Amino acid sequence: MGVVSFAHTGKQIRLDLFLTMKFPGKTRSFIKKQILSGAVEINGSVVKKSAYPIKEGSIITFKEPEIIKSGIEVFDYALEIIYEDDYFAAVNKPAGIPAHPGKGNYDNTLVNILIGKISDLSGIGGVERPGIVHRLDKDTSGIMLIAKNDFSHNALASSFKNREIKKTYFAVTYGIIPQKSGCIEGFIKRDSKSRVKMEMAQKEGGKHCVTRFENVKSIRGAATLLKVMPETGRTHQIRVSLFEKGYPIVGDKLYKRKDIEGRYKSLNFVKRQMLHAYMLEFPHPETREKIILKAKVPDDMLWAFGSDAPDAFS
Repeated sequence: MGVVSFAHTGKQIRLDLFLTMKFPGKTRSFIKKQILSGAVEINGSVVKKSAYPIKEGSIITFKEPEIIKSGIEVFDYALEIIYEDDYFAAVNKPAGIPAHPGKGNYDNTLVNILIGKISDLSGIGGVERPGIVHRLDKDTSGIMLIAKNDFSHNALASSFKNREIKKTYFAVTYGIIPQKSGCIEGFIKRDSKSRVKMEMAQKEGGKHCVTRFENVKSIRGAATLLKVMPETGRTHQIRVSLFEKGYPIVGDKLYKRKDIEGRYKSLNFVKRQMLHAYMLEFPHPETREKIILKAKVPDDMLWAFGSDAPDAFS
């Protein structure tokens, strides 16, 4: 936990406004929460009122919250860090590892790995999700952006919300898709029969989603390798969209059809869903410079590419 002190030399100002100006990367709600928790002192006395007037000559002390919750253990894992600077990092998340601690898994997550690899992580996501701006499903591999401070976290989150981040995935689907490209558009909502699944819905019952794809190649007469570009970021969007289109992702244990799996038994060797977040194109959170980063395709998915496996850093 860090302690930062400031001497106020200007006109009288509210405490929350003063701290918001001193910490431009932090939200007003975050500042208010810290004030109420007793993390702020003025001239040596704890002040818990956001509207408290700070007079000229006052010394304001702010105790930064501890980001990592005691009890979250480091998971020593050879994580590939694709890129890192003072603002953010990009990592290649392995399949089988959830993004953050949750019910049933508090130790073997990406967060547990990150706290042992990256010294600075943003605190906006809370003590159990430090640095986590967005997520990938547990069994999806690929690139994730990790914020190293609250300014970067807000900037990256805003870029995702405003669709300034271009995302490209590789997916392997059951069956041979005849068209060279396509767009799946609709609405997604929580499945009425399962809290862990999503489904396509009528307009009034779901959130709008757009998923574009390009046909890369047919595989063994049983599958198709697709390059997928989701324009929106809904939960399970790619998996649900392809499933509803009639081409579920190979190895997906949640969105599957027994008749299709039975028809393509040659693909039974696949142990997890063949979905990989390959590339992100986005503005740097500080400089706004265009950044393009790619994540190497994992070994368990290379069979789908054959000799055409892409170079992640080309």
